[in-house]
Amino acid sequence: MIEGELVRLRALERSDLPAVVRWMNDPEVTRYLLSAPLYGLEEMDQWYNERRGTDDRVLAMMDRDDELIGYCGISRLEWEERRCNLWLIIGERDAWGHGYGADTVRTMLRYLFDEENLNRVYLTVDEENLRAICLYERCGFRREGVLKSARFKNGRYRDDVMMAVLKRDWSAGT
Repeated sequence: MIEGELVRLRALERSDLPAVVRWMNDPEVTRYLLSAPLYGLEEMDQWYNERRGTDDRVLAMMDRDDELIGYCGISRLEWEERRCNLWLIIGERDAWGHGYGADTVRTMLRYLFDEENLNRVYLTVDEENLRAICLYERCGFRREGVLKSARFKNGRYRDDVMMAVLKRDWSAGT
């Protein structure tokens, strides 16, 4: 269990998957996701099983009332390079705009930098997801570049913004 000010992060459990399926089939939740195929419970269970035995970590995001509001995780963990990719999804729309995203990012960065001794955490975000970009910048991430026409989604090509934060910069008080 990893404790934040507003969230508690724990391992995603198989019993959480029906909520994840509901979120992944909600167009508003998946609007800016880089990849958001429609998932049924069988596909989500396969995705869940494929994470086992890898360095990927998938965590359930719980609010103060112990309600599941989303999930987050890391992928592409490279121990030699001391870096990983961070991602998060707040699936419960009622939880949007209450600070859970920022608290999750800060909690994950504290864990990844202080406990796991990583040096770099990076992510990719849809260029139109200005709310997320601002959140990441408030948490210390800096834009590193734009991948032009990186994806085809909703009938058009979309650009992705690459962002990262280094341990030394995050530790400096960002």
